[in-house]
Amino acid sequence: MSDNFQLLLAVIWLGVSFLCASPLLAQKADGSLEGIVKNPQNKPVPDVHILLDKGRFNAVSDNNGEFTIEGIPPGKYSITTSTIGYEPLRRTLIIKPGITNDVTLTLSSTSYSSGSVVVTATRTKRDIEEVPIPVTLITTKEVENTGNTRLDDLLAEQTGLVPTSDHGNGIQLQGFDSDYTLIMLNGQPLIGRRAGTLDLSRISVGNIKQVEMIKGPSSALWGSDALAGVINIITEEGSRPLELNVYSRYGTNQSLDLGTNVSFRRNEWNNTLHLNHNSSEGYQLNPESISQTVPEYENYTLDYRTEWDISPTFTAQLQTRYYRELQHGTDYLGTVENPTFLNSRSLQEDYSVAPSLDMQPFSSFRVTLLFYSSRFHTDSRWRYRHDDNQYDREKFDQFYNNAEVQADYSWNADHVTTAGSGANWEKLHADRYEGNQQFSNYFAFAQHEWHFNEKLDLISGFRYDAHSEYASQLSPKLSARFKATDWLHLRGSMGGGFKAPDFRQLFLNFTNPTVGYSVFGSSTVAKEIRQLQEEGKIEQILTPLSELSEIRAERSWAYNAGFDIDPLPGLRLRANGFHNDVDDLIETAPIADKTNGQSVYSYFNLDEIFTQGIEANLQWNAIDPLTLSLGYQLLDARRKVSETRTVQDENGEIVQKEFVSHEPMFNRSRHSGTAKLFYELKKYDLEANIRGTLRGKYGRYDANGNGYVDADEYESGYTIWDAALAKTFAGRYRLQFGVDNILDYTRPGELSWLPGRLFYLQANIRID
Repeated sequence: MSDNFQLLLAVIWLGVSFLCASPLLAQKADGSLEGIVKNPQNKPVPDVHILLDKGRFNAVSDNNGEFTIEGIPPGKYSITTSTIGYEPLRRTLIIKPGITNDVTLTLSSTSYSSGSVVVTATRTKRDIEEVPIPVTLITTKEVENTGNTRLDDLLAEQTGLVPTSDHGNGIQLQGFDSDYTLIMLNGQPLIGRRAGTLDLSRISVGNIKQVEMIKGPSSALWGSDALAGVINIITEEGSRPLELNVYSRYGTNQSLDLGTNVSFRRNEWNNTLHLNHNSSEGYQLNPESISQTVPEYENYTLDYRTEWDISPTFTAQLQTRYYRELQHGTDYLGTVENPTFLNSRSLQEDYSVAPSLDMQPFSSFRVTLLFYSSRFHTDSRWRYRHDDNQYDREKFDQFYNNAEVQADYSWNADHVTTAGSGANWEKLHADRYEGNQQFSNYFAFAQHEWHFNEKLDLISGFRYDAHSEYASQLSPKLSARFKATDWLHLRGSMGGGFKAPDFRQLFLNFTNPTVGYSVFGSSTVAKEIRQLQEEGKIEQILTPLSELSEIRAERSWAYNAGFDIDPLPGLRLRANGFHNDVDDLIETAPIADKTNGQSVYSYFNLDEIFTQGIEANLQWNAIDPLTLSLGYQLLDARRKVSETRTVQDENGEIVQKEFVSHEPMFNRSRHSGTAKLFYELKKYDLEANIRGTLRGKYGRYDANGNGYVDADEYESGYTIWDAALAKTFAGRYRLQFGVDNILDYTRPGELSWLPGRLFYLQANIRID
């Protein structure tokens, strides 16, 4: 054996010996820390994160508030605590060698403890009080009190959210139409938008844990479709060995909602199942119309979640969802006086699967791998009533797949970094689209949270998207929270957002078979116009074909600033001001006239818009059985309008001059608000509430075609009032009676989502 080789073995042996001996030496020299965390009432506080030396050593208090940290070298350390509902505690202590050091930590409650954790705002779990951007939370308790069974009804009662109806029931947020808000279920996007609207009535609220609403551009974390904000529905997860909840509701229009939630836990394996059936005979708002405003329908929802704690380091989860709806209705051809009747049948299916793996090799580092696959499918048929022969059929099939990885690293108590990347693929096959269309998008995002000091928190981040059909997008964001005093918190944020052109705006190929107008996507319009010219169907070209080009993604910059004030116990005022600037707004415009007197439309980047306003919410629960909540939104939404006019200049000559102005947009109310009064008499297990939503006047129809709202084009506003009374028996049986739209307000032909006065009776049974 050579001398060099022997020397190498000796060095290796000495190194291994040193590594093995170091822990033994450290045990003699190091100390340990044992402690207990208490609240001002001297009761233990569990789940408190204790960090020593900025996270170098850490622990979490158990159910008795106790914790232990071992192997701490002697010296002076800073200790920091973090938990929901309590102020962070910071102090210094001395670790003495070779002994167990004891400490008692007493935490002070926050001035307004929400006890609610949100994940949508930062992609990490945060107390809603600590989030620097505008977040609204709907809890299970609120869902139960209102008696709502579908998501569209629940969101219609929230401040700043205005219901809309266009190929489904959507919502308007900060003045943006429904296609600018990303709708997610447990962090995964729901697909199946028709004319840009995702029909929120597809979503049952029977298993909702909470709904998180982020207002303002969120593209820095969530990409396209989040230009106006994000609504994330979080479903329940069972925590006991067995839980069962059965509920039912029956009301006007023979509306029926039946459901059950079952969860069971066996050691490290947790399962949650939700089943729902919803049906109605529909309703008719216009007695002179042959077709129903909303046809007869029935739908079914199945949600299943399972989670397995493989080890302290690995957790696997699987989420699945299936939705199926059938509609039956009556339509007609010709005139009301001499109609040819059609029977319509529409099938809609929506299903998804989302496996994920969560890995936490050590307390400060976590990695999540996930995959999501979803399909939305519709099949609509119209048949002649007299002979059952098929008149028309329309199919729509959309596929969406997403794969991503996210990593979270806590550098210490003051710094947390989140980063990730992934890709999504979309495919569409539909009768109104030429061929099979598909998109692909690759993205990366990063975010850093900095606890600057006890008063200031900063969050900055960005996302980069590289899409197959439009230019790459970079979406940055910066937000801050400043705790001026215990009763005054300030929040502010600014960021960029974008909305990608969708399949419809790029590839639509539709000609109305009865009226005769046509709508083409920007990628196909030139080809289709040439074909219509060859067929002799074009009377006049309004926009030269050489000027037609594929549309660009819409871009926005947004600014939010607000505050929370807690001047008295049980009283809170939360206000937020916002301003959004959007460039390259995608709009439809006529580009040619047809020989049948109709027009050909396509999509263009035509305009710039801005929306701005103030949203405020006041909550008061100083008197134990009563809780009062008032909300108000002031909105100013305008679009840039350029007009060329013939005028006389200062020299008296007639010239063409361009005038630019910002004019009001349609379907936007300057004033809207909510009012809610909840009464809970715990002694008798009795609850009652009355809830109102107000919408001010708004422009509905462009009578003169100038593209903006004139003074004589406004519709009057309206107010909707709902009420409910509930009684709980033996802690597990609940009976509720309610009336929606007490004043029986309707507006036929416009507010199709508003069917008039509805009575209902609801029953719930809980077993655990």
